[in-house]
Amino acid sequence: MVRKLLIILSVFFCVNVFAQEAPNVVVVHQQNDKAGQVAIADIDSIDFPDAMRIHLKSGEKQLYDYADIEWIDFAIVPETELYEAVDLGLSVRWAAFNIGATKPEDVGDLFSWGETSTKKSYSEAAYAYYKNEQYEYIGVNICGTKYDAARQSWGGLWRLPTRSEIADLTSKCTWKAETLNGVKGYRVTGVNGNSIFLPAAGYQDGTERKEVGTGGFYWSGSLNREMTSSAYNINFRGYDAEWTASRAYGFSVRAVK
Repeated sequence: MVRKLLIILSVFFCVNVFAQEAPNVVVVHQQNDKAGQVAIADIDSIDFPDAMRIHLKSGEKQLYDYADIEWIDFAIVPETELYEAVDLGLSVRWAAFNIGATKPEDVGDLFSWGETSTKKSYSEAAYAYYKNEQYEYIGVNICGTKYDAARQSWGGLWRLPTRSEIADLTSKCTWKAETLNGVKGYRVTGVNGNSIFLPAAGYQDGTERKEVGTGGFYWSGSLNREMTSSAYNINFRGYDAEWTASRAYGFSVRAVK
C-alpha cells in the first residue's frame, strides 16, 4: 500500500509539474466520500510510516489511515476556496480562523486599522495614516478596499466585517467561554447552531502585547465618524460591537464573505 501511494503521488506530481498551471493543494479522497484538502504552500513534508502523515509548516500533523484512503491527487483550487466560510445564519458567512492563522485556535496576525501588513510596533508614530499629528482620512467604510487586511490577504470576496455585521454577531449569537487545545477564547454559536471560535489574542499597543488569554479584539471596516482617530471592533468586554479603539492599535482580523 505504501508503494502504491508513493507511485500515485509521484505520477500526479510529475503530471502537474509540467502542466501550464501548478497545483496548489493536495487532496486526499477517503472511502467515506470525504476529502481532506491541504494547501501545498503549508506543507513541510509527507511521510508514510504506518499511515499517511502530512506535516505542516505550522507544526501540525494531519493523519490519514491507509484503510480510509481511496485515492490522492494534486489540484488547482481558487484561493477563495482555501479558507472555510461558516454559515451562522447571519447576513454574511464568517471565516473559521483569523487572518494569518491556519486553524481556529491560532492567534494569527495583528493589524492596525487600514494597514494590510504586520509590524513590530503598533503606535501612532508607526501608523501609516498618522501624519503631522493627525489621523489621515481613508474612508468611512474600508471593507473590500486596498485598506482591507482581509481582502488583501485572502483575496476573492473575503473582507472585513462592517459595524452592522459585527453587531449581528454580538447580538444574535450565543457567546460562551471556551478553551480550545489550550487556547482561551469564546465559542460563538449562530442562530442555526453552527459556530466559530474566537481566540483571546489580546492586542498590541506599541511593542507591548496586552490581554493575551483574556481579551479579544477584532477590527471591523467601519470608522467612528464622531471620533475619526478610532474604528469599531468586537471585543470580549461584553462582546460589544459599539466599542471603538485607536486605529493605531494592533488587533486581530476575522474575515467575512
